[in-house]
Amino acid sequence: MSAIPPTSVTLLNDISGDATSVRWTEFYEKYAGAMRAFLQAKFPMVEADDVIQETLVALVRCLPRYRYVPDEHGYFHNYLMGIVKHKAEDALRRQAAHEKLKDRLGKEQEGLARPFPAPDDGAEEASWRNAVKETALQQLLADDSITPSTREIFRHVAIEHEKPTDVARQFGVTRNNVDQIKARMIARLKDLIAAMVAARA
Repeated sequence: MSAIPPTSVTLLNDISGDATSVRWTEFYEKYAGAMRAFLQAKFPMVEADDVIQETLVALVRCLPRYRYVPDEHGYFHNYLMGIVKHKAEDALRRQAAHEKLKDRLGKEQEGLARPFPAPDDGAEEASWRNAVKETALQQLLADDSITPSTREIFRHVAIEHEKPTDVARQFGVTRNNVDQIKARMIARLKDLIAAMVAARA
């Protein structure tokens, strides 16, 4: 495991309560190796860089209340690794929830891909099915009851097939939020398609 760097009280004071401090770069370079080594040893299933980023965000909020008094509160590296451990456990819980949601989404998408009976008239029927899907999708994206951010997240992850983790980072939400939005929007899209199919019958 990476060696634990000595604590710099001056560094902690300089970044405490200041998310824009240039010394955050120094803090990251000082502690990232130890955090990554800890995660690789204790939580190899999580994305270390994501957990480290979440830890830094948490530190921005909690450092103003932190006082470095080793004899009373323990050493800073113990405090830091406690936050890392907490964030890693959160990541594991999100991964478990994501796997369950992924299984359900896979079944929903399979149903979305084949919402029609086998066509009897070949190319014409296939063309109609494609037109229905496209029309339903355009109606969904034009629905004013859907917030712009929800529409954009769905477009990036479901239409442009970008990685959910990248989309979550871009929009400042969690991976679980992205998955939930995708699931809700797919369900609404299926309802629109079903209504169009029923109207043709």
